[in-house]
Amino acid sequence: MGVKQENNNKHLGLLILLGFILIIAGIVAYIIISYNSDQADIKKRMSEVETGYNTFREDSDKFNDIRDDIYNSVMQDMYYENLKNNDSTYKNLFQEYKSILESIDKDYDDVKDNCINVLYPDVGTNNKCEALISGYEEIVNLYVSDVNSYNNSITSYNNWLKTNNSTDTPLELVKLDRDYIDVNGDREYNGKKESQTELTDSNEGESNEE
Repeated sequence: MGVKQENNNKHLGLLILLGFILIIAGIVAYIIISYNSDQADIKKRMSEVETGYNTFREDSDKFNDIRDDIYNSVMQDMYYENLKNNDSTYKNLFQEYKSILESIDKDYDDVKDNCINVLYPDVGTNNKCEALISGYEEIVNLYVSDVNSYNNSITSYNNWLKTNNSTDTPLELVKLDRDYIDVNGDREYNGKKESQTELTDSNEGESNEE
């Protein structure tokens, strides 16, 4: 009975050791699988940042082109007469401006979860995220500033009509469905420009813009 009991104990010990080894092997396998899965997820997210950043840059260039057109065609030498005669053209430009901004909104929405409060092992990817977040904030705030500036001009024109008892139809403001943003929370509002635009009759002199 003693020998049999001893053999049983040895078998039990071997089973316990085998079970322990299997548990350790399972834990190691889980860690390896999780690590590989995490690495694959990180690479996927980095790839998404790369793609999103490139698209964002392309749309940003379009935004800047439209903004240049607006400043060259609308914001320079602004007179009451110009606002009145070119109202439809100016409004169309601002509509294009808004459409491109909406494309940039989508670019940002597609990658923001991969960038905000996320740190990657690759410096280049982190720099792209930082540039995208900062660039988006600046673009939105520039757009809001430009629309506000143009609407200030429209308001000035409409007030001028009232003051002079003009029978001309007042001009409509550009609808603005957003406000200044601070994406990174630094309270600086990149791109925000507060401007007060005063216009004059074209026969009286040039406009002044801060």
